[in-house]
Amino acid sequence: MRLVLTLAFVAVAGSAFAGPDAMQTIMATHVNPAALAFWAGGNDAPDNETPAQAKLRWAAALKGAQVMQAWGPILQKPPYTRSGQWNADAKYMAELGKAGEAAARGMDTAKAFEIGGRLYDACNECHKLYVPRRGATIPREAPPPAP
Repeated sequence: MRLVLTLAFVAVAGSAFAGPDAMQTIMATHVNPAALAFWAGGNDAPDNETPAQAKLRWAAALKGAQVMQAWGPILQKPPYTRSGQWNADAKYMAELGKAGEAAARGMDTAKAFEIGGRLYDACNECHKLYVPRRGATIPREAPPPAP
């Protein structure tokens, strides 16, 4: 419910979030925590994890995949869209979220790990383009691979 309300608020108040820190806030409060939760599903279970803890870990991975699906389309529209590979990367994130949702529902560690690796690559490539760091020499010319 909280996710639905957040997304509805963002859709209605889009331009209010378009300030200089908006993207950093979106990534820090929504996309990055979702990715981390999803990645936890595909990692080896912690030592001595109980069935109840595993269920919670997979529920968080599922929610993470759903958050990535929800934010992908939002990031492709004004005021969030950017030039270059931005929309392709946002679309890819959403597609990986959809594939990740199936893996999380099935508690398929191997599939979640594989999808998580592609998600990591997508995030990393986007950061190289849109969060310039010393030594980053891009842009990438090819579109991201299909999930």
